[in-house]
Amino acid sequence: MFNGKMYHTKGIERTIPKEIIQKIFIDVLRFAKEQNGIDYLVVYKHRETGQVIFVIDQLTKEENLSGIYKKSDHYCTLLLGSEY
Repeated sequence: MFNGKMYHTKGIERTIPKEIIQKIFIDVLRFAKEQNGIDYLVVYKHRETGQVIFVIDQLTKEENLSGIYKKSDHYCTLLLGSEY
């Protein structure tokens, strides 16, 4: 669902410009909305460098819709593939 608070790792902060980080989060939110929710993992791969970036949602779609988790339990993290 990707509708919780969004965080990114130090690796992302050191290597990816802030405007690209924002564009990735916006793209994930757009895609999740278009699909009425998506899986908990989105993978981006840079065409030229091959660098992989993961966006991981803490809760699956089913967990998010269950209503048993607090809003503070719901977040997603943007990280480099090498940090996984």
